[in-house]
Amino acid sequence: MFRKPKFKTCFRIETVETEGVFLVSERDTIVLQDRIYQLLCPLLDGNQTVDEIIQQLQDKLPMPYIYYALMELEQKGYIVEHEEVLPSNIAVFCEHLKVNNEDAHRRLQTTRVTVRALGELSGSELIATLESLQIQIVKEGDFEVVLTDDYLQAELVEINQKNLERSRPWMLVKPIGTVIWMGPIFHPEKTGCWECLSQRLQGNRPVEGFIQRRNNVSSPLTPPLADLPSTRQTAITMAATQILQWIVKAENKRLEGILVTHDTITLETQKHYLIKRPQCHSCGILKQQHLKPVPLILGNRKKTFTADGGHRCVSPEATFERYRYHISPIIGVVRDLGKLSFDANSLTHTYFAKHHFASVFDDLSVLEKNIGGRSAGKGRTEAQARASGFCEAIERYSGVFQGDEIRVKSSYRKMNNKAIHPNTCMNFSQAQYDEREVWNAHCGSFFQRVPEPFDEEREIEWTPIWSLTYQDFKYLPTAYCYFGYPMPYKPDCWADTNGCAAGNTLEEAIVQGFMELVERDSVALWWYNRTQRAAVDLESFDEPYFQDLRHYYQSLDRELWVLDITSDLNIPVFAAISYKSKCQVKDIILGFGAHFDPKLAVQRALTEMNQILPAVLTADANGITQYANSAEPPVLHWWKTATLENQPYLIPDKSAALKKPFDYPYIEKNDNFLDDIKLCQQIVEQRGMEMLVLDQTRPDIGLKVVKVIIPRMRHFWKRLAPGRLYDVPVELGWLKEPIPEDFLNPIPMWM
Repeated sequence: MFRKPKFKTCFRIETVETEGVFLVSERDTIVLQDRIYQLLCPLLDGNQTVDEIIQQLQDKLPMPYIYYALMELEQKGYIVEHEEVLPSNIAVFCEHLKVNNEDAHRRLQTTRVTVRALGELSGSELIATLESLQIQIVKEGDFEVVLTDDYLQAELVEINQKNLERSRPWMLVKPIGTVIWMGPIFHPEKTGCWECLSQRLQGNRPVEGFIQRRNNVSSPLTPPLADLPSTRQTAITMAATQILQWIVKAENKRLEGILVTHDTITLETQKHYLIKRPQCHSCGILKQQHLKPVPLILGNRKKTFTADGGHRCVSPEATFERYRYHISPIIGVVRDLGKLSFDANSLTHTYFAKHHFASVFDDLSVLEKNIGGRSAGKGRTEAQARASGFCEAIERYSGVFQGDEIRVKSSYRKMNNKAIHPNTCMNFSQAQYDEREVWNAHCGSFFQRVPEPFDEEREIEWTPIWSLTYQDFKYLPTAYCYFGYPMPYKPDCWADTNGCAAGNTLEEAIVQGFMELVERDSVALWWYNRTQRAAVDLESFDEPYFQDLRHYYQSLDRELWVLDITSDLNIPVFAAISYKSKCQVKDIILGFGAHFDPKLAVQRALTEMNQILPAVLTADANGITQYANSAEPPVLHWWKTATLENQPYLIPDKSAALKKPFDYPYIEKNDNFLDDIKLCQQIVEQRGMEMLVLDQTRPDIGLKVVKVIIPRMRHFWKRLAPGRLYDVPVELGWLKEPIPEDFLNPIPMWM
């Protein structure tokens, strides 16, 4: 028990007779209602010992009661020992932190702080403020504070390395600019380091990165920053207060691994979470030179959500909540995630996401797409659309080459049967290679371009990919596996998103990626051969959403129908189609979906079409569609010129009966993703193909990402090599004989 107890300095003591004693502080109010406290409180001024207090009250209260009341006040933290080791202003602050004044004083006396200012900044104001808080300033302290105008300044590389070597915590502050940056506090082995922060920060500066690459410079392109004495002082005092907290509490959870920004114009304050990257070159535990490829071990994963968009292990709400900390315009994987607002209705939900991306085609048009948003999500519900857009952003981010991926260097010839020729996956025809220069100059879209013929003798880097079919590693060029891989002047292969998917588990992601391959393969067979297919009887699915959506489209003067384009794989695949019924320009839009469950496959096709709908909804007073400036020429040409008359394969085959749910082969509904994967693998292998999986999951993210690869299956882009594109339509009876390459649909699939 304290010798000379007194109430904490932060309390104002007010007594209301017959009611109780009120302890009033800035952040809380306590009421002591027992009558004993009205007698006891006037004596708790720090000038009297416990014995003296008991002596004064012994005629009014039993001694045990007095002891019990004092012990209760002490245990609840209302009273302290009367020792003025700190100025009252600091004492009150520490008491609000629930830190004992004696402990705070001891830590202030034993913790030494170093202040360093980079560039033209001065540390004098911060030093003076820290000293006013009784913080010890030395040249080489236990904690370092670095002031900078840019968190990417070159000097920070060495500062980070030295603090890692010394295991010394340190903190960054940007005290100038309209937006103040404070933190994070880097704590070696506990939080990520500056290198972790730098990697994310650079990824969220796409314009700066583009200029640096073009001008061959590495220093940050810091713009002119507002430097008002008032805002600078705000930053200095905020930082000093947080440093004080870190010292007296021996921690600061609000800044350790957290960057806080304060907008001095809007007064908005945001937190940005720094992720410790296991693969970080400076502080990580995963060193690329020691990594070996690991076989893909799959396990039983139960399905718990099957209502919207596909089967999942958990609900879209749960997925988003688990990983939403990755959203930050400064150091997040996802810079921004927002809903596309174009019409107030409960049927169509679309989210867009902005994130770091890289492409072999590093030009201004690609930069504009990176700034505007690379990913989107759709769904019947807002929660599904949000999770879909968010997960697609992480999927795309995870597929970008970072340099720490496992790879080997060799040539296709030397790799023997371990290597897969990339054109068995890309499927360009010889004619496309021969005419590539003319085509590339006029195709209007980077994803329609044709690469150089693959050089089988050149030594390149290869990425190990697990073959589910052969239970062994196969190899594909790293350039085919990852976006933005450093390429030669004339690249001979590059990555695309086909078969890429994110999921709560590897198994979930593999099924999603596989369904995308099936969907696009079926689209290619239908689109390029221009075969009319049977329509789907939407009413037969007994799904109110389908009818509600059709009515909504009709309110927009648009017709809507769905075609069955299921291929030889017998997995239901559908194409949703809509056009303007009362305008000369039809603005035809499409959406595709594949799934074991035909109802889900139809739903996916419809919601994908909903995702495109906003692009053709805005019109001027004359009813002429106002397209976005970012729309690519091939897409605009399609919207402006395509009609049912000149594209008759969009029209249902009137000679075929309407498709209903019972028309699709019975596929046993599994409640386990592993069973689905085995079924997918069986379907592929029965057609003489191989199923492979590349695990693109990044250890600093957590959400699983894969690229499913099945050589010989077709992308829906214009890739016209011999194979399934010509053979399967004949096998299915869509055509009597293969259509020659020159007579295939000349319009590339533009989605």
